[in-house]
Amino acid sequence: MPLRQVTVKAPATTANLGPGFDVFGLALQRPNDKVKLTLVPEGVKIVVSGLSAAASATQPEKSPAGIVANHMLREFSLEAGVKIEIERCIFPSVGLGSSAASAAAVAYGLNHLCNLGLDNRELIRLAAKGEVASAGSEHADNVAAAICGHFVIVKSYKPLEIVNLKSPPNMEVCVAFPHIPASVNKTRKARSVVPKLIRIDQLVHNVGKAAVVASGFATGDVDMIGKSMLDAVVEPARAFLIPGYLQVRENALRAGACGVAISGAGPAIIAVANNKKVDTAKVAAAMKEGFGSAGFEATAFATKPGGGVSIVEME
Repeated sequence: MPLRQVTVKAPATTANLGPGFDVFGLALQRPNDKVKLTLVPEGVKIVVSGLSAAASATQPEKSPAGIVANHMLREFSLEAGVKIEIERCIFPSVGLGSSAASAAAVAYGLNHLCNLGLDNRELIRLAAKGEVASAGSEHADNVAAAICGHFVIVKSYKPLEIVNLKSPPNMEVCVAFPHIPASVNKTRKARSVVPKLIRIDQLVHNVGKAAVVASGFATGDVDMIGKSMLDAVVEPARAFLIPGYLQVRENALRAGACGVAISGAGPAIIAVANNKKVDTAKVAAAMKEGFGSAGFEATAFATKPGGGVSIVEME
């Protein structure tokens, strides 16, 4: 029997990990969005529930999920429409890949519903089109992590090539973000402050640190990963956008984290920790206190890296 409906679980993701701007992505075990796709006679309809549902775009041309769905319906000449129901548990507009989760879930779900037989590279290419809605460009770091799971390296964009590595089993990611209103076009603003020209010493610094981060994932060395999460280009330019950035960073390192970085466009900050050496709940609490010292309430939690999109129900 042909499938009529699938429900896809899509993970939160964090991008850049310091020196890997638009290249590194990491899927998190939690939180996750659930996206139900139902084939309908025609058109694309989007319904959003959960976190910040009232502020979420439901017009297909403005929603990452809708953009991906419309593109796939056209590209593959699918004689159908789709209803997309997003149950949002990933905190939106904080740098945890909420838009990427929706885009990845739609690409993955339609692939199964319509029996398209697409591989991960094709799914990433399609899901990246949804990032135009939030970031203004088809960057693939978050969507690649959401589809593949664990750690991804975007080796190239033309042609699109992805390297996927497992995370060390003793690696945990502490996440904290302040409760501040999301600015309009927050991701585009964060990308606009990225320097267009850099010095050769900054290039050398970031290439070296990025190479060691990747080596840490390849060898399963959490401390190697964390100690190399140092960016000389993008993060210094973005730090002023995040209240309490310096205190959060200092608190996390003092509590035992081996590396700290802005998560994607922020304002979330991540800290990598070796759970064989450190109580990650204390690291998360210290990060929350750092935002508090700047006068902001915050959410903080610890999680492990996790797998990519998966189907939880189908009929």
